[in-house]
Amino acid sequence: MKPTKILFVLIIIVLMAGCQNTENLTNTNQKEDNIPDYHPSSEDIVDMHGDIENIDRFKKFINNFDKGQKDSIRVIRYTTEGDPVLRDLEYDGDAIISTSDIRRDRYGKGSINTATCESIEVVETAERTDYLLDDCENIADHTLLVIWK
Repeated sequence: MKPTKILFVLIIIVLMAGCQNTENLTNTNQKEDNIPDYHPSSEDIVDMHGDIENIDRFKKFINNFDKGQKDSIRVIRYTTEGDPVLRDLEYDGDAIISTSDIRRDRYGKGSINTATCESIEVVETAERTDYLLDDCENIADHTLLVIWK
């Protein structure tokens, strides 16, 4: 009878271990790294699932780039889950330095990435206009902004 009781106790322990709460064990980059919530400034270009704030400021940046004039902006794109992804763009007259901060994306890699790009490509279709970073080294996401018509 003793081996049966031991086996029964082991099964109960395995079941209890398998049923523990894992809700807080998911990727919580923001809490682990003490990254504060981000609140956009009045100067930021904010893309909340196609609803874009400060589009005129973005177009001014594109215009300054076309003219070779130095400029810098921050573009905030929100993920499907509502997490902000920050991208700082600094144009020095020669190249664009793109710094992406994805530390607040719960399902992202939780990192800051910097890339140097030579140009911005504008792709127009009947439904939308895509603004893409072009001629970049070391960049995963080329999309700056998508403007739906």
